[in-house]
Amino acid sequence: MPQTLSGWILFAAILISGMTAGSTAAAMLDDAWEGQAIERRDVLTLLLFGTLLVTSALLLLWVEPR
Repeated sequence: MPQTLSGWILFAAILISGMTAGSTAAAMLDDAWEGQAIERRDVLTLLLFGTLLVTSALLLLWVEPR
C-alpha cells in the first residue's frame, strides 16, 4: 500500500481510471454485439482513461519503489 500522499492520490487515480475504462469498454462491446455503431465519444473516453491508468501506474511505481 502507498505510504505517501502522492502515492495515495496515484492509487485513487488508478482505481477511478480503471473502473471508467472498463465500463466504457464493456459499453463498446455491448454496442458491437448488438450491431450498433460505436460512438466516437466512447473511443476517446477509453483512450483517455486507459492512458491515465498506465501513466498513474508507472508514476506510482516510481514514487513508491518498494
